[in-house]
Amino acid sequence: FTIENNIIKGVEKIYNIKEKSVGKIILNSFNSNLNHVSQIEAETGKHTTYAEMKENSIRCALWLQKQGIKSGDIIVLCTNNHLNSYIPFVATYFVGAVLNPWYHEQTIQSARHFMKLTKPKVIFTINAIVDVLKEAAKLENVSVTFIIFDNNSGYESLKNIMAMQRDDEVNNFQIKEVDNPKDFALIMFSSGTTGLPKAVVHSYRSLLNNLSKYLGSTESNIIFLCYASIYWVSGTLATFQILTTRATRIFHNKFDPDETCKCIQKFKVSAMLLNTGVISYLCKSNVLTKYDLSSIESIIIGGSKLSLEIGEEFNKNFHIPLTQVYGMTEIGSAALIQTREGKHVDSVGFVVPNVQLKIIDLISKEPLGPNKHGELYIKTSATMMDGYYNNEKETKETLDDEGWLRTGDIAYYSEIGEFFIVDRIKEIIKIHGHHVSPIEIESLLLSHPAVLEVAVVPVPHKMEIERAMAFIKKTPGFEVTEEELVKMTSQLGDFKTIKGGIKFLDDMPYTSSGKIDRKKIKEMAKAYAL
Repeated sequence: FTIENNIIKGVEKIYNIKEKSVGKIILNSFNSNLNHVSQIEAETGKHTTYAEMKENSIRCALWLQKQGIKSGDIIVLCTNNHLNSYIPFVATYFVGAVLNPWYHEQTIQSARHFMKLTKPKVIFTINAIVDVLKEAAKLENVSVTFIIFDNNSGYESLKNIMAMQRDDEVNNFQIKEVDNPKDFALIMFSSGTTGLPKAVVHSYRSLLNNLSKYLGSTESNIIFLCYASIYWVSGTLATFQILTTRATRIFHNKFDPDETCKCIQKFKVSAMLLNTGVISYLCKSNVLTKYDLSSIESIIIGGSKLSLEIGEEFNKNFHIPLTQVYGMTEIGSAALIQTREGKHVDSVGFVVPNVQLKIIDLISKEPLGPNKHGELYIKTSATMMDGYYNNEKETKETLDDEGWLRTGDIAYYSEIGEFFIVDRIKEIIKIHGHHVSPIEIESLLLSHPAVLEVAVVPVPHKMEIERAMAFIKKTPGFEVTEEELVKMTSQLGDFKTIKGGIKFLDDMPYTSSGKIDRKKIKEMAKAYAL
């Protein structure tokens, strides 16, 4: 990379992609090795080959074509991870439509928000949520067809619609060509940690550029474990990886320190994609030395800032270091990734190819040099979103006229171009004119063995306007008092001491993207206003 006028520029790479169709790329991948096992269900040992994936996806695509689904039509995938979730995913691209993943644990309010925003033509979902989605469609006056992964007498099933297609139709199926690479290909919802999720739109061009990193890959026999929902950008990219490379994904029902390590040992997992919260669980459960985890060659983490203490603890007890990445739904991929040149466990690494970065002063709006805090801006010509679906106002507030995206994150970089995330601008607590980062306090608290998860938020105060308050989930088998933890934070200085109180929770509230729901916790904190 280079640094010019305080703009950090990644190496430019030219994408020479002949195909304009994502569907054709996937089909070519299937045909290249029909016997390849792409998915394995950890609990049962069931697996799926490329040959099975090809036929199932074509059968689903034929049904979509018969429903009149075409370019621009939105297909929703609202399900947990399982061996059949890829079918409508691939079928959508076989017919040149738009994929829109939804979270599978919806409230009626969030379902109505999603339904009103994207107005899908077909929703592939599961029994557990279909009635909520149907009610949301009714309330928003959206005409939509529901297809169920499970068998349910009240709704059409995926199994039935695939069985309806004749063998000769399957054999003669033709992929729908994408005439314009600027056509919409993917709508994903932003994480929604501080407000309602926004619908992020990516074109076929953006998707093709993203897939280019997989095309022509000579790597094979990668066995990876990833708990990310298809609703998250990491989960969607993980799905594309198993469709276009010789990788095999292990589907494991739910993260549990012991069960996860048993799964790694049994299937000889070589790569993992995890969120930072899982790393804390692994460290504090003392399982890393109980199992043979020597097969692991890389662990990529993201989703939120990793505390220095947890990162160092993990690296001390494991044979390979963590690789932290920083990305956003809006840029469709990673913008920063740790490399061996990095000097710090808690950094998010260095700029990746085809990405430019700058740190902008919050007052002057000028780009800053090394070791100065400001807002992180990102620019990429390769995979940047087209905007927020049907939301021009939010698009203009996030993307400026030169194509720079405001991340909303306070960050800085070192003299060697290594980046560090400080906190979200919206999360900064203002105490007596001092700007206090919750992440700094959280990182310290997480270093205590009894603290498994923590969220520090402002609590209203009559005299000081705001004070810092902590909500904590304890590590099973450990005890700690509020007084101990308050005293611990006092080492950071008077303004960063927890003076608004500490509340212990049995479970943290989470957003649909798997992050701690800070908006909900801030509402909870108001009940303790001083």
